[in-house]
Formats: sequence, structure tokens, C-alpha cells
Amino acid sequence: MLSEKTINDIKLLATKYPDKRSALMPALHLAQKEIGHLPDAVLDDIAEIIGVSRTEASSVATFYTMYTREPRGTHTIFFCNDLPCALRGADEMLEQLEHKLGCKAGQTTADGKITLREAECLGGCDHAPVALIDGAEHQSDLTLEKLDALVARLINS
Repeated sequence: MLSEKTINDIKLLATKYPDKRSALMPALHLAQKEIGHLPDAVLDDIAEIIGVSRTEASSVATFYTMYTREPRGTHTIFFCNDLPCALRGADEMLEQLEHKLGCKAGQTTADGKITLREAECLGGCDHAPVALIDGAEHQSDLTLEKLDALVARLINS
């Protein structure tokens, strides 16, 4: 399932660490970048290359929110559900996002464009509520209006 280039990149990564197991997270990133998610066959390949058990590779892939075992949409919205965000209206905003997108948190829109996921903390408590778009774009001090504009932009991109 992984390309020869990605396999070779993972093998090279494993040589850069005194304990090859330390290459697991970067290897998962490389594989997810290529495939889009981390199905069982990919975890098997990575585990074999790195020299860890499938259970260990799967445990890391399911623990961290930046990895996904299922296909995601073109865009992913991680929406913070931690206490500071909740105190500033995140619950109502998440409901609005689910309504606008037509899917619940943890799901992808019917057209495959946007995956909505909850996150325990996105490190923006001083500007709550916050969201992380596609793992790189931070949105803070969110309002219902800002969310509407964000959804419209992502749908049209």
C-alpha cells in the first residue's frame, strides 16, 4: 500500500534514532501524508519496518488526534471541547457546526469535503473558543458568525 519512496523514507528515519521505535511517530506522519489515513495494512507495514508490534503502532495511531484510522475529508476541523472553550460557548458552536455541515463530530460531510473532530485541548485557552483547521491553521476567539464564514470558505475551497 505504501510507495517505495515512503518505505525507503521510513527506513531512513529508523536509522536516525538510537532506538528505532522513536521513528514511529514520524513514520506514521509520512504514511498518513501519502495515504490520507492509517488503515491496518499500513500499520502492519510500519510496524514491520520500524521493528515494533502492530499493537504498539496501532496504540500510537489511535492515541494522538493528529492521526486518523479512517479516511477524512479534504479539510479537517478540530474543535476544542475543553473547559475554557466550553465556558465561552463552544457547546453551542459545535452544535451549529454539526448543523451546518450535516454531520456529527467524528464524521465527514456527505460530499467528503470536511471532517469535524473534537479535540481535548488546542492550546488557545486565552483566546477561547478555538479550532484547528487542517492541522495548521489556528482559529481563535470564535463566534457563530466566524464559524459560518469558516465553513463557507472550506466548502468553497
